[in-house]
Amino acid sequence: MDFKELEGITGVAKGLMVETAHLIINNPPCSFMASGAPVVHHINGVQNYRAAFLLMALTGNFDLEGTNIPSEASYLYISAGFKTRYKEYTMPKTWDQMAPRVGQYEFPVWSELVNEAQAMMLPKYIGDEGQYKIKSIVGFGLNYRMWPDSEHMLNSLKALDFFVNVDLFFTDTCKVADIVLPACTSLERSELKAYSENYLIYTSPVIPPLYRSKSDVEIIFELSKRVNPDDELMMKGYEHNLDWILQPSGMTIDLLKKYPAGMQVEDPINRVAGNYSAKGFATPTGKIEFTSTLLKKHGYEALPKYQSPYPKAYGSIEYPMILNTGTRLPMFVHTRSFRMPWTNNLRPHPSADISPLDAKALGIDQDDTIAIISPKGSIQVKANIEASVLRGVVHMYHGYSQADVNTLIDKDQLDPISGFPGYKSMACRIEKIEQ
Repeated sequence: MDFKELEGITGVAKGLMVETAHLIINNPPCSFMASGAPVVHHINGVQNYRAAFLLMALTGNFDLEGTNIPSEASYLYISAGFKTRYKEYTMPKTWDQMAPRVGQYEFPVWSELVNEAQAMMLPKYIGDEGQYKIKSIVGFGLNYRMWPDSEHMLNSLKALDFFVNVDLFFTDTCKVADIVLPACTSLERSELKAYSENYLIYTSPVIPPLYRSKSDVEIIFELSKRVNPDDELMMKGYEHNLDWILQPSGMTIDLLKKYPAGMQVEDPINRVAGNYSAKGFATPTGKIEFTSTLLKKHGYEALPKYQSPYPKAYGSIEYPMILNTGTRLPMFVHTRSFRMPWTNNLRPHPSADISPLDAKALGIDQDDTIAIISPKGSIQVKANIEASVLRGVVHMYHGYSQADVNTLIDKDQLDPISGFPGYKSMACRIEKIEQ
């Protein structure tokens, strides 16, 4: 691939690419700060991430002081300088002792690396198209609007024999549940939280749970007493289970309660440069693999290779623009404060951010009604003209029930390796709706 082709794909000038390469090579050490969502929410997300991380290894910027240094997680995927039995707690049995996970056969690489099911396959298994049929679900904060082709997920939930949902609010998903269990907020419960600064806290509730609400963990432990009363550890309750997980660290919940603002971990296990290079990495070869043994085993491209993140329809006369969903807005934390009147009032109507250049070309003014049209369908929203938006791109926040942007995404638009949906790169066009 030459620079001209790269410029066409990225929109970045050749000079800037060369300057960036020289900056990385001539100014060690260098590190790569990864993001949790935008990069992986493309149908080429895994290979994109691999390419970025391998660039650090290729330039000698890995497992050295001032570079990306691997470390083991302490609790809930956070490295906080202490050992726990979290892995043993979440995996008391091996996978071959349990029923196959949802998505295990569709995404075998994911299943070898991540000890979770791939939830994007839930509609398939509810519809009896997977390895087995799912007839009932207990969900915690389950929101069908978070799936691509969200109407398909909604219809799947309706087809269940039995559906329980636990949530803080009576959401649109709760409306189709057989039973709704009210969850209390984080202000009404205790929670163990670890931080990468080698810090740990067991939070104290500000007030007791209101009305008949309970914390998620209390609901889980109450269910466990009825489903599996022979599990001695679960019978002893939440705090005892946390003590069991924390046992290798020497810390206990009683100790943490003496520090209501949290405490620094004593004698933390700090990240040590060169440790992984000396003992080997968690790969089949023990090396940083530019050509992945695991991907090759399952028939995928072993070396990161560019693949367009857009559906085939993108770039056509009919769908010349890119739709990016899930854009962050400063007054909302995902959907947790989305329906509160004083925050929702800042953007009460479903709106899409478009560039001034696109608005001018299409004769669109601020707050005009526009249609966003994809090969899957269309929705009508207000136009918000925003100077920071690139020409040819449409940004639409998710969650508006009156204009659900995820209905525009095909359910099969998934990364073939991870199963993550392509929320960030859908083909579309916009049209002004004359009033």
